[in-house]
Amino acid sequence: MMVTWAERTKPYEAALIKDLNQIVRIPSVLDPKTMTEQTPYGSDMVRALAKMEELARRDGLRYGRVNNQVTWIEYGPADAPETVGILTHIDVVPAGEGWIRDPFKPEVLNGLYFGRGAHDMKADLMSSYYALKYLQDNHFPVTRKIRLIIGTDEENGWRDMPQYFAEEGQPTMAFSPDGAFPVVNAEKGFQTIRVRFPSDSTGAFELQRFISGDRANVLPGEARARVRVPDQTTLADAFENYLQQYPFLHGTTRIRKQTVTLVLYGVQVHGAYPQDGENAATYLANFLSQYPFGGDAAPFLHFVGQTLHDDPYATQVGLRYTDELTGDLTLNIGIVRYSNHGQGSIVLNIRYPTGITVPEIFATLTTHLPTDKMTLEPESVGMAPHYVPEDDELVSTLSLVYAGQTGFYRRPRTSNGGSYARLLKRGVAFGGQFPDVPVSSHQANESTPVTNLTRSMAIFAEALTLLGNPKSAKK
Repeated sequence: MMVTWAERTKPYEAALIKDLNQIVRIPSVLDPKTMTEQTPYGSDMVRALAKMEELARRDGLRYGRVNNQVTWIEYGPADAPETVGILTHIDVVPAGEGWIRDPFKPEVLNGLYFGRGAHDMKADLMSSYYALKYLQDNHFPVTRKIRLIIGTDEENGWRDMPQYFAEEGQPTMAFSPDGAFPVVNAEKGFQTIRVRFPSDSTGAFELQRFISGDRANVLPGEARARVRVPDQTTLADAFENYLQQYPFLHGTTRIRKQTVTLVLYGVQVHGAYPQDGENAATYLANFLSQYPFGGDAAPFLHFVGQTLHDDPYATQVGLRYTDELTGDLTLNIGIVRYSNHGQGSIVLNIRYPTGITVPEIFATLTTHLPTDKMTLEPESVGMAPHYVPEDDELVSTLSLVYAGQTGFYRRPRTSNGGSYARLLKRGVAFGGQFPDVPVSSHQANESTPVTNLTRSMAIFAEALTLLGNPKSAKK
């Protein structure tokens, strides 16, 4: 009786979890405090890369590093003219609020593996690494070189991979296990936009400070505001009544002299899917917008708390758009800042399908700003929509492997998220989220089913044996 790929990889589970624990324990979050020329995104990021290299050395795999930003680990003939890439990242977003356990002390509870990066994407990185290790342990012959490429800036500016490609070249084809099964052969474009405006607040109702979020690609789960109002107790009571209307929200109030500090907690999610969360910033602004704040506070609160509030498809700013192939445009309000007598800003992260352009997005947004004091600017260089045809060898091979191991054929699909795969002409996202698993990336208590660790490993390992030998891959 033939042994299945799942049966071959299951014995690796305990070792895989042990190695994954070592990686999750390293808080590889962008850290400006420890950024130097030798540690471009912080010292913990370099520690995490070094740990992966330590595993490669232990397991007899070749490895190298580029500018302390990308580590590569490879199997197969070093001089092969073609390379199959596995594009991953080891950086994670900050832990955020709402954890009931230490996010950097991984645990297995009730069949789930918990820890920051369990879903995005340290678990899938380790499943990919173990797929490579399985090929090495069993001496699988391949004619293409297979290279696991590990970045450190995916959650921020994507500054790492261009440097890697400049030094090492691009793979012939690649998949990134930074998405979902089945094959994601299309990814929406994304553009981050900063709205700037003066923030002077005057009058009996004064907004002194408003702060929420620290990543454009994360829907914030916490927002804070400090206000001066004529009747602090009445405002605090009204805030409690407001929270009671929404069972998924909670918050606190603190009265001190003439000011009230309000803290509101929503539901944090990945900014690619704002419809799945509850944005703390827009809810807090929504509550405050009913009061007569003066100066620049009034249009700011109305824009965030009324125009942008509870509108993930951007209908109220004229950007509702759907493409048959690549889906809906979505808008995430990721970072909000207001400091009285200073400079205010709102950072918007937009995921857009084919058929609409960035200049059109800017032009439409401009007409919906509440005041001419507000200006728009690109926060970073965006990415255009990405698409690889279904009949490409990469897409067809991965699709058949997934169907063969799961018993279900699903057509390739479009994702709101962005993976490193979009940097290549022949790059797709593939795994490791299975269709029956809730998305928990960028959320509190992030987790992944333990059984899916070697389940993904099995799919990746078989895919690599086929893609590593072009004659046996389906053309």
